[in-house]
Amino acid sequence: MDPSQGSVSSVEAAPSTNNPTTVPRIRFQTAELLAQEISKAPGDILYVEDVSPHDFSAIDKYREDHRRKYRFRRYYPERSLLIIAITKLYHEVSHVTLYQDIVYKFSEMGLRNHWVSTGGATFEQEGDGKLGSGEADSTGCPIEPGRRCLLRWPMLVIETGYSQSLQQLRDDSKWWFEESNHQVKIVVLIKLHTGPLGKMTVEQWRERPIDSSSGQLEPVYQQVIDIAQISATANRTLPLSYSVTESALELKFSDLFLRDPGHGEGNIVIEIEDLQGLAAHIGHSNF
Repeated sequence: MDPSQGSVSSVEAAPSTNNPTTVPRIRFQTAELLAQEISKAPGDILYVEDVSPHDFSAIDKYREDHRRKYRFRRYYPERSLLIIAITKLYHEVSHVTLYQDIVYKFSEMGLRNHWVSTGGATFEQEGDGKLGSGEADSTGCPIEPGRRCLLRWPMLVIETGYSQSLQQLRDDSKWWFEESNHQVKIVVLIKLHTGPLGKMTVEQWRERPIDSSSGQLEPVYQQVIDIAQISATANRTLPLSYSVTESALELKFSDLFLRDPGHGEGNIVIEIEDLQGLAAHIGHSNF
């Protein structure tokens, strides 16, 4: 699935009511020129057109050789489209902080050694002889100590977006469910909004059966949580400067560990105070 279809014009992303910025869209020439475009991009996402599989290999080699810190969020060979996530400070702080909160909950249950963090690793899908790939911001999957992990895809994916609209992030997230053949169980999106109140939206997406007979699945949002400063003058680096709508973020244990919880185990709950802390951490990044 190509998130640019229907939401991105031939030049830039269409403005959104929750994101008045636009996503730059350029045509690929060389890996060196692309690196220059990335370094001067104002936001955290760049759409690159006319990227053949050969070009993508060249860009990948250039990134490795020069140790550049940008992420190939998605490569669609059938569309010759590469979406690059640029690791701005606010971008990294948001997903890393939330992921660390989740892993801390694992540790409280004695499960730290039963989970492996796969970070922004590249995950690949194949189809019609063409190779597409995706790199999320934070990912992880369960393991059994002393046994080799045979899972090819993470159970949990976290992606952050500022330049992209919330709808574009949602469209983009569908790739994980579809291309993993439904091995990915939870996608959490963090949308950072522009504006004076440091607002952000956290969404949890899972899949459910379309009907009782076909066996087909569709992504649905499990939770939508809005976080914002209580006033424009509130200190953005203090947790209590933020209000949280709805409730805590709750991730289903069986989706993460592929089994029912045992004694002392249960769903992963990121409490309201944790979400306020997340917002304050992002506030420290001058977002």
